[in-house]
Amino acid sequence: MAKYNLEWQKPDAQLLEALLLATGGEGGAPLQEILLMADAVDGTVLTHEELEQGLEKLMSVGYVMIQKNKLLLTPAFMQDYDDIMGAEDEEEALMQLLKGRSLQAENMDEPKILIKKYKLKSQYEAYLEQFGGE
Repeated sequence: MAKYNLEWQKPDAQLLEALLLATGGEGGAPLQEILLMADAVDGTVLTHEELEQGLEKLMSVGYVMIQKNKLLLTPAFMQDYDDIMGAEDEEEALMQLLKGRSLQAENMDEPKILIKKYKLKSQYEAYLEQFGGE
């Protein structure tokens, strides 16, 4: 089995869309707000695995970063997003944008470490305790 998931998948685009909505494209948002936004859009409840792999991939291509206790969209993402903004189906447009970014295993190690320091698992479990899901 491969160490990392190197294919873009629907939950990655859903996570990115939730990040956009939670941050308004500016600043950062805590994980809880992002997960609530994903649920509000279309009832999506991301699993811990989808969340972790999605963040690893998005961080490895320079689209998301962690600052203090928040997840932020990077200026590089916002620049690429400007090209697709206003698309009728935003999730599909985000998926096409992601498919244009190549995933490399060697770029995944640092995001994995940062996600562990961010305590993603405990934050995700706290979200489930408070709001249910999975």
